[in-house]
Amino acid sequence: MSSIMFFSEFELPLKNPVVRVKVISKWKDASAIIREETQMLMGDEKGNTVLGTIVDEIMIRNECIMFEGEWYEIHGFKLMYNFRRFRVTTNRFHVFTGENTIINNVPARTDCNYYGFKEFKTILRGLAHPMYSVDVYGAMVSVGDLEHVGAPGGPMIPKMRFSLVNPGYKHLNCVAYGRNAVEIDAYWNYTRANVVLCVLSFWQIERLQGRFTFITNIEGCSRIKFEPNIPEIIAFRQLIPPNAY
Repeated sequence: MSSIMFFSEFELPLKNPVVRVKVISKWKDASAIIREETQMLMGDEKGNTVLGTIVDEIMIRNECIMFEGEWYEIHGFKLMYNFRRFRVTTNRFHVFTGENTIINNVPARTDCNYYGFKEFKTILRGLAHPMYSVDVYGAMVSVGDLEHVGAPGGPMIPKMRFSLVNPGYKHLNCVAYGRNAVEIDAYWNYTRANVVLCVLSFWQIERLQGRFTFITNIEGCSRIKFEPNIPEIIAFRQLIPPNAY
């Protein structure tokens, strides 16, 4: 029987590989033409992440449709180097299912949130590599109206501009599209809180002429959590003055 591997142990070649993963987010890849595939950002028990491409037919064959937030064991997968220009994880490998891949649902293993927060100054100074996604947290300010934008003749998609402020009062410009934009608009119009704290996970850095402009979401992959019960948000909340922002 093969032992469970952690993502940090990945090396080529693999022999009878088995991993135990949590599905952090899943989405459809518009470039998948020949067969239906699902992209998944997965985490292991040590807090590491990896990108996976799961063929839908493999899930159906195993009678195991993979859902966000659930844990699974994957046996007999394939491993390739990740050569994508933008990567949602720093892991250099990409997991693929094969014809003999077996997927089983397993009990939850850990409540890790998989956050790896970047300081605002690191992003603003251009020290965070735009090839990789970032996680940030802060207070929402300068929240704009929900817009709908699109190319001529193309579909219109929701868009929302806002900024985050960190405990040091540094501002980070943000632009959300699609589902995340609608989610932000709904929460912002619903809440009665004077200050809204949130976490943006797996967002992309945008630059213009070598300078930081804003961070934006990756449709289907990026996540936003409002007022999560984590140490960083709890500590931030305690620092907020009565008439903040």
